[in-house]
Amino acid sequence: MKPLIDADLAANTNPFVQFAVVNLGANDVVAGLPAEAAWEADLGYILDAIKVKWPAAKVYVMRPWRRYYAAGCNTLAGWIATVVGARAAWAFVGPDERVFLENGDNGATYTDDGVHPNAAGYSLTAAQWIAVLGY
Repeated sequence: MKPLIDADLAANTNPFVQFAVVNLGANDVVAGLPAEAAWEADLGYILDAIKVKWPAAKVYVMRPWRRYYAAGCNTLAGWIATVVGARAAWAFVGPDERVFLENGDNGATYTDDGVHPNAAGYSLTAAQWIAVLGY
């Protein structure tokens, strides 16, 4: 996503954003985790770019989950905490897919394929974001 963020943000003409939500990483665990420093730097770049575009925005980062890759997702959650912690004045951890999508049943209830939410999973994801954002 890092190579795309600048163009994506430039194309967005919304002058004010109160909250920005980021959900990245589920695909990064499949072929083995990338180097920690590089992944953290890329996520940091993305968060910083969002903050430059919308200085008043609070940025929230989902902690991803993917069936069969719990260990990698746990590692990413730690990396996310590190990147967010360095931006604690305006960046925050968001919902945790490792809890609500995994649901204790390896994603059977809330995903179609162990990665992508089904209809109930998307409703649950929305409810998670609503709760984290304080609505």
